[in-house]
Amino acid sequence: MNRYLRGAALAALTLAASCALATAASAQSYGRLVVLGDSLSDNGNLYLASGRTQPPSPPYFQGRFSTGPVFTEQLGFLAANFNGPVTGSINLAYGGSRTDNTVAFPPGMRQQLSTYVGRGGVFGPNDLVSVLGGANNIFQSIGLFATLPPASQANPTGFITPTLNAAVADMNFIVGDIASRGAGTILVTNLPRLGITPQFRTSPAAALADYAGSTFNSGLQASLVALAPTRPNTNIILFDLAKVSDTLAANPARFGFSNVTDACFTGVSVCANPDSYLYFDGVHPTAAGHRLLATLSADYLYYGDRSAEATLQGETAYRHREDALDAASARLSGQEAWEAGTSLSVGGLYDASGFDQRGFVSQAKAESYGAQMMLESGTETMRFGMAGSYRNAEVEAGPASFELQTLALDLYAGIRSGQTFFNVAAGVANEDFNDIERVSSLSVLTQTGSTQGFSHGARAQAGLWFDAGGIAISPRVAVTYANSDIDGYVEQGVAASYEYRDRQVKGVTAEAVLRAEANMGGFGVFAEGGYRDSLDDSSDAVRVGIAGNPAQVLSRDYDEPFGGSVLAAAGVSGDLGPVTVEIGYRGRFGDKADSHTGGITLTLPL
Repeated sequence: MNRYLRGAALAALTLAASCALATAASAQSYGRLVVLGDSLSDNGNLYLASGRTQPPSPPYFQGRFSTGPVFTEQLGFLAANFNGPVTGSINLAYGGSRTDNTVAFPPGMRQQLSTYVGRGGVFGPNDLVSVLGGANNIFQSIGLFATLPPASQANPTGFITPTLNAAVADMNFIVGDIASRGAGTILVTNLPRLGITPQFRTSPAAALADYAGSTFNSGLQASLVALAPTRPNTNIILFDLAKVSDTLAANPARFGFSNVTDACFTGVSVCANPDSYLYFDGVHPTAAGHRLLATLSADYLYYGDRSAEATLQGETAYRHREDALDAASARLSGQEAWEAGTSLSVGGLYDASGFDQRGFVSQAKAESYGAQMMLESGTETMRFGMAGSYRNAEVEAGPASFELQTLALDLYAGIRSGQTFFNVAAGVANEDFNDIERVSSLSVLTQTGSTQGFSHGARAQAGLWFDAGGIAISPRVAVTYANSDIDGYVEQGVAASYEYRDRQVKGVTAEAVLRAEANMGGFGVFAEGGYRDSLDDSSDAVRVGIAGNPAQVLSRDYDEPFGGSVLAAAGVSGDLGPVTVEIGYRGRFGDKADSHTGGITLTLPL
């Protein structure tokens, strides 16, 4: 029962494992990687094509524009260089490439794609394609603008806008063409905030660089959102690198950096500790920077799997609805004869539950406390009651946690004829899910959210009592229906913001229980055991997308956490003056989870 993630290191391992295992549990497993791009993705193509001169290595690492492997090399694949076989993972990115169809050296990204296809390269449903570019278009346009006479520099944004539009159109063409050829998933990475890179931070062109990057990113997002519905067989995921830029710049130590403003390599000398720097030169990340990108990309690449813990929200509300109905019918199923009149009861409970790992759903624990007030009235053969209750639960599951507050109202009624009884209960509950938190793949970033829910349900129970030598024995059966509706919500934060859709968790369970009661020294004691199992589970899948993203809405089904459950209960009751006190325990021991509930109830005749 291992937790899903333990920090950024395990997140990186999860990337590799998910890529290697194409199982039914994960629709986001990838068989190979194809890379198109520029120097941020280049694993040595420019270096080899330039006779091992660009970039100079050292100080650059083996032809990478960094101090180590680039982020595309850290996605769990060993990708060959440009001239490698097109049947396996392959990296076609070139340092200096624009997005266009330039045939000359270095080839534009559209030309990279044409070359791949011309060599017989194809795309399949299990392929992951990384597409990242546009920065060189911008850099060259800003450089050209700087050479214009001062009289021609009055409208810098107007000058660069055609370049941005053309770059967006190129990216849209590349992604659309790859999708039309059958690629299963395309990861499109946008540009970080350019104006705060060492190359532009203190430059007069900083504002123009920021404008160019943000305008390109906005155009790219809009174009991909429009494109995605026309390519339903391809999941186009936008990796929003720009989203984290300001947070990283404001608090570098949080991400393990001491310097995010200067270049480690000045062109002459290299800093003493490159991994403490975000940038190796004016625009290219260090190896540590690329590790950050690769880890953060997991939130985008595996959002269907990383959303798994959200299933516990609906399941917890459903279980609370079951518990409230259990408590209502329990009021009318004891062996003691009913007395005509009215009574008021108040009670409190504490519950601790543990849940095993279920596929991508982490091992979890839940603790809750609650209070209930019940008003009953009736005769020796018929009684009616109303119960109002409050319950607060805190649930922790690997990288996720949330708090659930439940307000419920239940009505119950029963009839008794001799030693036979029958009762029914029905109720509703309003739920508030607060402090929903999910630690992203980059473990220093937490996504937050809140939502609401509404539950309803009903229960019918029948049984009989008979004497067995001073001990009263009662076999009984019950059927319970419960339905919890959870409203969709969007996470807030600078990692991928998952957008969860509305969800219903509903089902019907049946149980058979044997209860024994006896009187010992003036106190009543009871014990019971039984079994509960599902007759029907019509729960919705967990459906999740990424807010403002072309990524598809993915569905995940998860087994009900308890499965078949052994039920056990025991307790003692007695009179303290006019007040009857009952202290009890109830346990539920399932295939995948255990629950332990203790409670105390005080009843006063009115």
